[in-house]
Amino acid sequence: MRWLLIVFSLSLVADFAWAQQKKKGGDPQKQVKKEWKKKAKSYVKNPLALKAREESFQRQVQDRDRQIEELQRRNRELAEQIAQLEDQLRARQYSFDSLQSEVLRLKAAYEAEKKQSRLDVMPGLVFKVQIGAFRLFDMRKYAQDNPFFETEALGDINRYTVGRFRDLGLAEAFQKDLKRLGIRDAWIVPFKDGVRITMKEAKEMLARSGS
Repeated sequence: MRWLLIVFSLSLVADFAWAQQKKKGGDPQKQVKKEWKKKAKSYVKNPLALKAREESFQRQVQDRDRQIEELQRRNRELAEQIAQLEDQLRARQYSFDSLQSEVLRLKAAYEAEKKQSRLDVMPGLVFKVQIGAFRLFDMRKYAQDNPFFETEALGDINRYTVGRFRDLGLAEAFQKDLKRLGIRDAWIVPFKDGVRITMKEAKEMLARSGS
């Protein structure tokens, strides 16, 4: 019997506390219902206001739908542009790879030719006797593997030289002999490390070296 009294007492205390809390703060659900009842009464008195509010909501929804459609359309356009740019990038990458391969090929060919040129070039100051310069007349096939007879192409003009001399006096003697043989246009051409220079430059180099 005693424990029943304790339970009953606790129940009364809880009911009293709930009643006090409800009295202070009120029932939130009841407050919401009360506010909407007021709004409903105002709309009953003025149904056009309810109609305007409904139409405003509908316009807002339609505006949002249009914005979503516009964003989706814009996204599709951007996706197409990205696809086009990716295609262009792949095409340019392929073109770049092709050009890079061509550059490597030309570089290898250039290095090979430069190496061969270095083998053929006599370093230092060298005098050669040019026996002629002819247009549309090519004798380069006779100069192959023949260091004594050389050819130099300059546009459509081919120039031919004979001999390689370190001594200018010996080159001049050879020039005179060629002229006596009938090659009247024979003249001496100086080269420095395989590059043609002027006779004035060659004589200045000889003077500096004391030759």
